[in-house]
Amino acid sequence: MNCLICATPYQTTATWSKLFLYELDSSTCGRCFEKFDISKSTNDFTDFLGTPYEGAVDSVFCLYTYNEPMKEYLHQYKFLQDVALAKVFAGKLQQVFQRKEGIVVPIPMHPEKLKLRTFSQVDELLKAARIPFQQLLTKTTSDSQGKKTKIERLKTNNLFEVISSTIEATNYILFDDIYTTGATIHHAAKTLKDKGAKRVDAITLIKG
Repeated sequence: MNCLICATPYQTTATWSKLFLYELDSSTCGRCFEKFDISKSTNDFTDFLGTPYEGAVDSVFCLYTYNEPMKEYLHQYKFLQDVALAKVFAGKLQQVFQRKEGIVVPIPMHPEKLKLRTFSQVDELLKAARIPFQQLLTKTTSDSQGKKTKIERLKTNNLFEVISSTIEATNYILFDDIYTTGATIHHAAKTLKDKGAKRVDAITLIKG
């Protein structure tokens, strides 16, 4: 088997988790995988106090930091459209979602951007990890949020609309590839809570 990142042949290691818990393999050699740093930072919601988004998100969990190897991975995966790389973090994402209860909702791309990229990187990460999810949101603007400050993002009209006729009074788990200012997650969470969601947590692959 060849590593999805460096293309070097490697031999996967058999573990009890893989045998009995059906843990997914990363299809990545240990040398490449060890370059990704686990995120140990907490997410501060102070900037959202006193805004319409205060209390929209109940918790956020990010798996990895945005170090140089992760930056290269994300570029290869998203912008060079190497969709096979969705498998790299399948096992880790599977473990995280198994500890959470709620309806998983991916952060959507605007339809115009989806046509250009040809696939949704967020959806493919969930599919690779075999995480069931529901498409409940649609993005209302194609404007790039990455070039805006947190304050500019918060002043933007809500980025999402609900496409489902009913949002249950239950728990939801938003999923995105990267958490930077947190504005996108807060916009999406507020949209769900305004429609009746009881609790909204969030999981992201990366803490930017």
